[in-house]
Amino acid sequence: MRNLYLRVFTICTCLIISCTKEIEADLITTIIEDDFEDVNNVLLKIVEDNPDNTLNWSTSLDNINNWEGLVIENNKLIGLDIENKGIKVLTPTINLLEDLTVLKLKNNELSNIPNELFDLKNLENLSLSGGTNLTVQADDFLPGLFSLSNLKELSLDRIGINEIEGVGSLNQLEKLILEDIPLDIIPSDLGQLTLLEELNFTNNNFFEMPEGFFRLINLESISLVNNKNLTTIPEGFGVFTKLDSLTITGSEGIQKFVSSISEATTLKKLDLSNNNIGFLTNEDGIIPDEIGMLSQLTDLNLENNYINSISARIGELVNLKTINLRNNKIMDIPMELGALTILDILDVSGNLMLNEIPEEVCKLQDLGAIIISEGECGDLRVSSEYGFNTTEVGVSSLFFIDVVLDAIIDPVFVDGDGPFDLDFGEIGFQVHEVNKEDVLNREDTQDQVLVTESATQQFINGTNNLSYELISPSVPNIDLQEGRTYRVRLFNTEFSNVKTYLPAYELMVLE
Repeated sequence: MRNLYLRVFTICTCLIISCTKEIEADLITTIIEDDFEDVNNVLLKIVEDNPDNTLNWSTSLDNINNWEGLVIENNKLIGLDIENKGIKVLTPTINLLEDLTVLKLKNNELSNIPNELFDLKNLENLSLSGGTNLTVQADDFLPGLFSLSNLKELSLDRIGINEIEGVGSLNQLEKLILEDIPLDIIPSDLGQLTLLEELNFTNNNFFEMPEGFFRLINLESISLVNNKNLTTIPEGFGVFTKLDSLTITGSEGIQKFVSSISEATTLKKLDLSNNNIGFLTNEDGIIPDEIGMLSQLTDLNLENNYINSISARIGELVNLKTINLRNNKIMDIPMELGALTILDILDVSGNLMLNEIPEEVCKLQDLGAIIISEGECGDLRVSSEYGFNTTEVGVSSLFFIDVVLDAIIDPVFVDGDGPFDLDFGEIGFQVHEVNKEDVLNREDTQDQVLVTESATQQFINGTNNLSYELISPSVPNIDLQEGRTYRVRLFNTEFSNVKTYLPAYELMVLE
């Protein structure tokens, strides 16, 4: 009997434990559903408030596991990535997503940024883009933003504030991107962001970088892009011992290549394009000898400046793969550049004063390098004694265009010391319209070759220092517009079967 009682007791105990487990499982499910009820309501509210969104969300929760942009971990919504999805309205109940560590809303057209967003104290990554109707008061926006003390990545785009004083309180930041924000001043407390690895200021209004900038010793990437009021590149880059990429571009006030850049010896990418380096004086229009210190450099972009001289020490940068010197005033390429045996691309096009490219450099083509220039590498070129001439002409006088050129031609000999009887071909010219709407883009307007004519004089005897005068009148085949600039470009019409463009005249048509 005693054994019977013991069996009954054991069975009852097991039943009780089993029932208890089922109850606990139901309770856990209920808790999870209750936790997600607020989350579900917030997500549905986002869909409801933004009928023109491009999300794949529906008004039903049946397939929520397939909704894009949701990151769920341990039954908690920790990430919401809905960038570029046509979101205009952000519900104030966003603060119910209290487990969020990532909230990405960039490339939307937000018409409001509710203060409740700043209740999300667990955020580590935040990106926001304003819309055309967004109005933000810095006194309301900044205190809330700076209360997110766990932020590691912050990206703001088109937010109408002109200051970020207090940004130093976000001392966990590793990445800071501010684009299309009318910042007048970058505060010194920027230097408190000592963990910062990436800094990007694009389309702002500030004039200079603060002293605290040089306390950001962990920076690996610096991008200062299209900051129109920036007039100087700051000194002191030697403190950035981890810097991999430096981009300072699109600032017309920058007129000098700061040699201290070369102190950042870990640099692999350097982009100083679309500035006015060398604009004031010839002395400033140089790539200095200090550039030889950048032994790790792989990419160098100095396009659209006024640089006229390249240091021979560029040949020491044996890791270079791309060099972009397009649209400058360069006259000579140093033969030392021929030591860059792993070079993939050298672009020297648009340098209308450029003499013949050295044979040592041209040989890089045999190793697979692409050399982009006016004509083929080693083609006949006008000597550096020839320069630009600008002429103003009245509209009424434009019946003929007279091109007068005094130049010295260096003949090219074939195998031996020469001289040989070589046909240098005819010298022709074209008239192009020059794009002056953007002073940084000094390219010939496409499809605007107005005149193509050949000169009447031809040289066939290969003797050194051939001097000649070329006068070739021609009537334009379309009218030249008033107030525009045109370029007369001379070229060799037959040599090597390429048109080797020579230095140019520029004509300004008076109103």
